[in-house]
Amino acid sequence: MFSSATRTGLIAAILLSTGTAPALAAKSVASLTLNAAPQPGVMIRIKDANLPVRVSLGFEKALVLNLAPAEHAKLKPFPLIGKQTVKNPLIPGGEAVFRGNFYDVAAAGLPKQSVPTVWVNKVVDSGIDGILSVMAIDADRVIFNQPAAPAGGSVYTIPTTGRGDVGGEIKVEGVKISVRFALDAPRTVMNANAAQALVDAGLVRRNRSVDLWRPFPQVALPVEGLTPVAGTTILGLPVIDPTVRITEAQAKELDARAKAGTSTAAEEEDAIVVSGSKRKGNRNRPWILIGRDVLTKCSRIEMDKPGRQWVLTCNFAAS
Repeated sequence: MFSSATRTGLIAAILLSTGTAPALAAKSVASLTLNAAPQPGVMIRIKDANLPVRVSLGFEKALVLNLAPAEHAKLKPFPLIGKQTVKNPLIPGGEAVFRGNFYDVAAAGLPKQSVPTVWVNKVVDSGIDGILSVMAIDADRVIFNQPAAPAGGSVYTIPTTGRGDVGGEIKVEGVKISVRFALDAPRTVMNANAAQALVDAGLVRRNRSVDLWRPFPQVALPVEGLTPVAGTTILGLPVIDPTVRITEAQAKELDARAKAGTSTAAEEEDAIVVSGSKRKGNRNRPWILIGRDVLTKCSRIEMDKPGRQWVLTCNFAAS
């Protein structure tokens, strides 16, 4: 499952067309614990190179690298179809050249496994070599401790949509909405279709405040604040400070002084409500990324792969 407004959509454009299945990995270790302060990171080994990467909770098994470290590791794209130009508003300048292949990747000194690997000629993460999915770590359970989060609280068990998936799903007003976690997003963000379902259900309202969401370096996309009704939850977690993608024109209409984003009219599908009958595959599928407004209240976030679930320990009562 890939959304045009998440990094996974960019990864899929290169890798899922190969038709090549990675080899089965050996039995995983029981668990790996990482600190998120605020972002979790690990060292990986790919070919003969050791690279520092950030660990993402928000996309399926893959590795995304900046171009320079990929060249340092002497990676080569899959023949013929392993190089493509991808257009997406998340990319600086609106498009980039993606190269991809399957490589054995060992994370945090654990056994290696075959991982779909993409490298991009635009910076995907500044200050570090790339982004690794939590599902590309060869451990049954990956635990993220957040030392700055309040201690105690309650345990929330959240099923994913299936084996190998990182996302959950909710249904609001008959609309299925994909939900994922994003420790790199300061606020929860969603596309227009997801927000419309929540508005129709009386769970949130648009509040006309304008901000910018920065999913990548040199990318800034306008969002409008949403005010949740008291007690509103998503996957059992409280809705705290959500936002919805809007167009550049909508941002200026709401606030003439708002800073311009980097998207163009041709790149704003996720900011426009599209009815179910007119949606194009997953491109307009409703999605929500739960950000740090919620997740910084969680001292422990566990991906339980055998259980196909997330297990979070969060204290939302703390100030």
